Amino acid sequence: MVINAVMMVMQRKIVRAFERAAATTPATACRPEQLGLKQGVAWYPLVQHAVLRCPGEGRYFLDVANWQRLRRRRQRVALVVLAILLGLLALMVLLRQG
Repeated sequence: MVINAVMMVMQRKIVRAFERAAATTPATACRPEQLGLKQGVAWYPLVQHAVLRCPGEGRYFLDVANWQRLRRRRQRVALVVLAILLGLLALMVLLRQG
C-alpha cells in the first residue's frame, strides 16, 4: 500500500513536469532529460496506460484525457476498497455484539 502511494506521488511529479512544460501535444513533446526526468519505475506504468505518449525520437507528451481517466479509475478502486473495509469493520462490530 505504501509502495503504491509512493509510486503515485512520483507519477504526479512526472505529470506536473509535463504540464509545466506544456508538453501536451505531439508538437510540444519533450525528451525526459529536458524536463529533468529519468525513465524509471514510476515512468513505465504511465507509458503503458498511454498517459505519456511517444510520437517518436524519444520525445513524450502528456495525454491529459488519459491521465484524468487513470486518476478516476484509481479513485473508484480506492472507494471500493474503503467500502469493503468499512463493511468488514461493521461485520466485526456486529459479530462481537452477538
